[in-house]
Amino acid sequence: MTAYPLPQQVTAALRSRHLPTVFEALDRTGLLAVVWPQLAPSVETAGFRDSAHYMADMATEAIAESYEPADILTPATLDAVAATLDLFHTLQPQTLLICAALVEALDCPRVGGQGRVEPRITSPRETAHLATVITLAPPDAAPLPEVAAELQTPVAPDLYRAVASTPGYLDAVWPELQHLAAFPPLRRRARAFYYYARSASRFLAVPLEASVDTLQRAGLTDSAISEARVALDAALPETAAMLIHCAAMRAGLGITGRLLPPRP
Repeated sequence: MTAYPLPQQVTAALRSRHLPTVFEALDRTGLLAVVWPQLAPSVETAGFRDSAHYMADMATEAIAESYEPADILTPATLDAVAATLDLFHTLQPQTLLICAALVEALDCPRVGGQGRVEPRITSPRETAHLATVITLAPPDAAPLPEVAAELQTPVAPDLYRAVASTPGYLDAVWPELQHLAAFPPLRRRARAFYYYARSASRFLAVPLEASVDTLQRAGLTDSAISEARVALDAALPETAAMLIHCAAMRAGLGITGRLLPPRP
């Protein structure tokens, strides 16, 4: 059986051809190679997918309740961007769950083990995501430096770099999206995602052991562990906020559907 490269293993499990930048950073430190064999069985469960979809739906709900996008988009723009946003709508909450579990694991002997082991079946939507090519615009492409400055990130997040590859789209929507943080309910929902994801780490189907001691025994240096922690600490609030931004972009295209059926 062919052993696929680690980044390809991760993207296949996430049902995406795009590897989030935070996982590239963790791969460089060596941490991803240590933790992925433990994480993969949990990512491949229905419970993990449903937790991610729950957060995506909560982002959609928050936007519907607190934000009304301006009607500034054309049908051509919709066609070019909708597939990218659909992928990020499911990819980002999965990324947030994994990063949160790793942050929890760094300071605990073990996390997880309480989740359902029901296998995750690839849906037609996820099959489409696996065929969706994501191109990240260069960080210095306008208006991405302005986006990074407003969001207080070193470079614009993957979501913004991905949609910036569609000419004209970000120029049209950024003047409005830059004010999302001014909506208190949206700020509260982003913070709720942060804490929900950290709490959800206990529901990984398979326990995760990635404490500092465990990583050192696996051969990671103190500097590599420190670099990984910095990457994770930055990714958590950024990814939580991007759930809201993605939902707002989708609303601007008139896309407001839920991923999970409504609860009775």
